[in-house]
Amino acid sequence: MKEYFREICDDQLVHDNLSIKHKSIRIFVRYLLRICGLQTSVKVLTFVLRLIPKHNDSYWIYLIRINFFRLSYLLNLSENSYKEAHIVKKKWAKNVIHSSLSKNQKESAENYLETIEALNNNNLLNNTAALSKEKFYLYGPNASIMPNEIYSDYTLVHIKPFPEELKSFKKEILFLNSYYFNNSVKDNYNYINKLKKRYHKIYVTCMTSILPDGFHRVVLNKPGYIASEMALQRILGFLLQKHQSFECVIDGFDFYLNNDAYSNPNYHKLTRLKNSLIQEKEMCLSLADHDFLFNFILTKKLLCKLKLNDSVDFKKIITLTSDEYQKRLFTSRKFSTLKRIN
Repeated sequence: MKEYFREICDDQLVHDNLSIKHKSIRIFVRYLLRICGLQTSVKVLTFVLRLIPKHNDSYWIYLIRINFFRLSYLLNLSENSYKEAHIVKKKWAKNVIHSSLSKNQKESAENYLETIEALNNNNLLNNTAALSKEKFYLYGPNASIMPNEIYSDYTLVHIKPFPEELKSFKKEILFLNSYYFNNSVKDNYNYINKLKKRYHKIYVTCMTSILPDGFHRVVLNKPGYIASEMALQRILGFLLQKHQSFECVIDGFDFYLNNDAYSNPNYHKLTRLKNSLIQEKEMCLSLADHDFLFNFILTKKLLCKLKLNDSVDFKKIITLTSDEYQKRLFTSRKFSTLKRIN
């Protein structure tokens, strides 16, 4: 299912984004990109902003400015200039903090800057958390083998329904994102009952849908356009909120360094192509929108609060410096595909 580019704006409860003036600005940005492409759109918005007094705080100008920052950020990523991209992102975040009236957008921007600043903290991955009776085995989209039975006393955590019954594990829980829930689970009552019989708990990160009985909503942490948690970070943060600390094994999460980002054949992805590969442009846009550096650093921060056992492959990646990680990411992913978003 193709998702077309949409411009960003402040919350509807704060501003009337459907007024003639604001909707006109939004449609202008939307179709400017779809018709002219990323590079030309940035040039046009740069020209428009030069014509506007810098201290004019009108919302319609704010709309142009935040979309300019976003497109400039994507343009830098498409040119493999990730350092310049993050400079733009910081300016974007500071502009949101200064000019936005949305609490969610402000908190998202503040959280982004606070997390990025933790980059200079040499003790992010100290792994000194106290032991806990809670143990979780996070099984992800790049796991090369079936869930390892040596961790059968751990609670097995899936981020998509697993096709086979795993009798060795006494407890399994499932986390579903909004897209998968709405396209594969919602109103599919046979599937819903099947999932409820299989899993001890089912959590959904969907803020708008009415959830079936037995499904539990996971509230997103500081949602906004600047940066947001991806699946691994969301699950770790949620489990830490519930249990303060725990032991865990992490398998099959490689921060999208594998050319096939979902190489585990048991991992169902709705947007696979016919050859079972993921659309590269879709993948890179998701990494950009969530912000891959933000999530990489956030993971390091979260790991300070828990005990990470084994997880040899995962540790090889999470102990990379941010620059080492980004160099590898831009080798395995084709961010140049972002030049053709529409």
